[in-house]
Amino acid sequence: MPIIWAEQFQMSAMFIFNQRWIAVCSFVLIFFLSLVSQASWAEEFTVLLPGGVPMTLIKVPAGTFQMGSPEGERGNILGNEKHHQVTLTRDYYLGKTEVTGCQWWAVMGTPPISCGGKYYDPVSSVSWDQIAGPGGFVEKLNQYLETTEFRLPTEAEWERAARAGTTTRFAYGDALECSDECEYCEEHWLHMWYCGIASWTCIEVDPDNLNQCVRFIALPHVWEVGLTQPNPFGLHDMHGNVWEWVQDRYGDYSPDDVTDPTGPEAGTDRVVRGGSWAGEARSSRSASRIGADPESSGIPANTEIEIGPDGFGFRIAVSSVENLGIQINAGLNDAWYNPATNGQGFLITVFPEIKQMFLAWFTFDTERPPEDVSAMLGEPGHRWLTAQGPYIGDTANLTIFATKGGVFDSAEPTTTTDPAGDGSLILEFADCENGMVNYEITSLGITGEIPIQRIAPDNIALCETLRGQ
Repeated sequence: MPIIWAEQFQMSAMFIFNQRWIAVCSFVLIFFLSLVSQASWAEEFTVLLPGGVPMTLIKVPAGTFQMGSPEGERGNILGNEKHHQVTLTRDYYLGKTEVTGCQWWAVMGTPPISCGGKYYDPVSSVSWDQIAGPGGFVEKLNQYLETTEFRLPTEAEWERAARAGTTTRFAYGDALECSDECEYCEEHWLHMWYCGIASWTCIEVDPDNLNQCVRFIALPHVWEVGLTQPNPFGLHDMHGNVWEWVQDRYGDYSPDDVTDPTGPEAGTDRVVRGGSWAGEARSSRSASRIGADPESSGIPANTEIEIGPDGFGFRIAVSSVENLGIQINAGLNDAWYNPATNGQGFLITVFPEIKQMFLAWFTFDTERPPEDVSAMLGEPGHRWLTAQGPYIGDTANLTIFATKGGVFDSAEPTTTTDPAGDGSLILEFADCENGMVNYEITSLGITGEIPIQRIAPDNIALCETLRGQ
C-alpha cells in the first residue's frame, strides 16, 4: 500500500515547480498517512442542495438482524412488532439527521410547513404524499441532482439503522430503570427527545416590563437535529424528536425470515417510525411502529402514544452512489489552484483503495512575506493547511488540520494532532477540470467558498477514462 501512495503522490506533485513545495507536501502527506493508521473513518458523503445547503448521509452496512421486539418486551402496547429475522443484502446510505427546514426550503422552494421557528429543526407536519408523491421532496431532489437514486428508506432499512447492531429496546440499552411514559430520565435525555424532556416557555409577561416573564410553563417541543448523542452507526435522532415516514405500506410482519423486504403489496396506510418529542418513551423504541394515512401530516393529541399533537418528518436514503454525477477517482490527483485569487494552490491526492482523499492547501510563497502582506488564511507566515477524509460520488468530506507557522521553508513545520481537527472542508467536483471548496476553519474563525481548476491538463484524460468505467 505505501508504494501505491508514493506513486500517486509523485504523479500529483510533478507539476509543483519549487522543490520546497515537494518537501512540505511530503511532510504533510506523511502526517496524513499516520492519521489513517490511527483513525476510524466514518463512511459518509454530503450532497449540496440548491444554495449550497449540505445534506449528509451515512453508510449502513448490509447484514442480518432481528426486526421487531421479542415476546414480552416492555413498551409494546400495540402488539404489532412480531419478532422475525431480516437480511439486507446490500449497503445503503441514510440521512445523518432528519431532513431539516433549511434542506426542505432548498429543495422545495417553500418555507417549512412546520419547523419550530428554526431551519435546523427537523421538518415536521409533512405528509407521505408531500415527500414521496408526485412533485414531492424526493422527486425534486432527484431532479436537482440529476439522478433517480434518492428515496425514503424501507421499514427494514430504517430499523436496521436505528438498532445499529444492537438488540436492546433502544440503541443505547434497555433503559429499564427509566419510565416508559413522560417522566424525565437522564439516560433517555442523553439520546432522545420525548415528552419527558421539556424547556421552560414564558406564557405571561409583566405588563410594565415586557422583557420580564412572570409565569412559565414546562413544554416539550421539537428540537434542533444532531444535539443528542449519535447511535453506533453515527446517526442522530433515530429515537424521538419527530416521527419519520418510511416507504412501506403498513401491515403485519411476515411470520417467516425475509430478505430485502419492502412491506405489504397492498394497503392504505404507510409506516411511520421512531417516536417523537410529544410521545412517551416507549413509542421511541427501535421496534415501535404505527400506520398513518399518507395524506396526513401528524398525530392528533391524546392518543394512546402521544400527548401531542405532533407532526411527521423523514430522512432520506440512497442505495447506490455510482450514478451521482462525476465519480472521484485517481485521475483527479494533481496540483490545482484558485483562478480568482493569485497564489492559492491545492495539492489533491486520491486513495481509491480506502476511499480517502488528502488535500494540502497552500500559497505559492516559499519565503515569509513582508508583515504588511496578509495571507488568505490568516496572519503572514500562516501559509498552509492540510485536510483529509472520506469521499464518495463527486464529494469529499475532509477534516482540516491547521499548521503552526506553516512557512514553506520552515525545517520542521508542526500541525494540529487533535483527531477532531480545526474545521471541515467539503470538496465537490463538477467535472475532471473544475471543483468547488466549501470550508469552515473553526480555529481561525473563517468560512468561505473557493472555485478550483487544474494547473496542468495531463491527468484529465485519465480522469475521464476512469469516470467512464
